[in-house]
Amino acid sequence: MMIDGHVHLFHPKVILNVKKRFEMVRILGLEADGAQERVGILFLENELKNAGISGGLILPTALAEEVGSINDEFYKFSESSNILITAGTLHPDYSGNREELEKFGTRKIRGIKLCSFSQRFALDARKTLEMFELIQEFNIHKGSGFFVELDTLFGADLFFGSRPEHNTTPSLFANLIKSFPRINFVAAHMGGLAAPFHEIRSHLVPMENLYLDTSNAAHVLSTDDFVFLLKAHGPEHIIFGTDWPWFTHEGEINLQHRMYEKAGFSTKDRDLIFAQNMVRLTGAFRSYSKGGGHARAR
Repeated sequence: MMIDGHVHLFHPKVILNVKKRFEMVRILGLEADGAQERVGILFLENELKNAGISGGLILPTALAEEVGSINDEFYKFSESSNILITAGTLHPDYSGNREELEKFGTRKIRGIKLCSFSQRFALDARKTLEMFELIQEFNIHKGSGFFVELDTLFGADLFFGSRPEHNTTPSLFANLIKSFPRINFVAAHMGGLAAPFHEIRSHLVPMENLYLDTSNAAHVLSTDDFVFLLKAHGPEHIIFGTDWPWFTHEGEINLQHRMYEKAGFSTKDRDLIFAQNMVRLTGAFRSYSKGGGHARAR
C-alpha cells in the first residue's frame, strides 16, 4: 500500500503563476511543463491509480476571509472520491477557527494545512500562537488528534514578494514544535525547502511530535543530506509525498526507493513511510491496510 501525503488541487491560473517564476522553478527542480494539464479530482485519481497508489491527502490553504468556504469546497472534493481525503485549513485572523475545528471533528478531518507566506501571517505572532493553543486544546480535552502540516519554502519573500516576517524558517518551526507538544507537526519538504542545510539540521532535530514529508526535497537537497535526515529522524517519522502536480508519481516513487535503499531502510521501514505513518496520523485509509478499497475510516 502507498499513500501520497502531499498533493494539491490547483487552478490552472495558480500553476501558470508559478511557472512564470523561472528562477524558482529552476532552484526547486519543479516539473512545470505539463503541470497545467494535471488538474482536477479525476485526473489526480487516475494518476494515483496508474502509479499503484492507494490514496492521497489534499492540502488546501486560504486567506482569512476564505477559510470556511475553502474548507467546505475541499470537503466536497474528498466526499466525491473514494481514494482521496482532505486536510482543512485555519488562519490566525479568522474568527471562526473554533467552529471550523468542531466541523473537522464531525467530518473526520485530522490534518490542518498552513502556509504562512501565502496566508500572510507570522509564525511567532500572538494570534498565531493563540491558534495553535486552540488546536492543542482540542487535542488535549477532546482527543481530536489534529496534526498540522506546515509549508517550509525558505526565502518565499524573494520568490513571491511576500513579507519576510511571514517566512517559515527551521528555527521558527522548531519553536512551535517545542511549544505545542500535544500537536503532531509535519514539516513539508523535509523541513526547509531551499533552506541552508545547516539550519534544518541544527533546528529541526528529531522530536516525538515532528514528522518530515519527502515532497520536493530530493530535488533540492543533496543525496547525502537527504539520507542524513532519513536516518536521523527514522522511518517512523518520515512521510511519503510528491507535491503533485509539480512532480509525477512514478518518478517520485523510484527516486524515493533509491533514497531509502541508501539509508538502509527495510521493507517494513518503507511501509511506514509509504503508508502506515499517514494511516496513523489521519485515522483514514485503514480499509486499504485490511485489503479494502475506500480511503475513509468508518
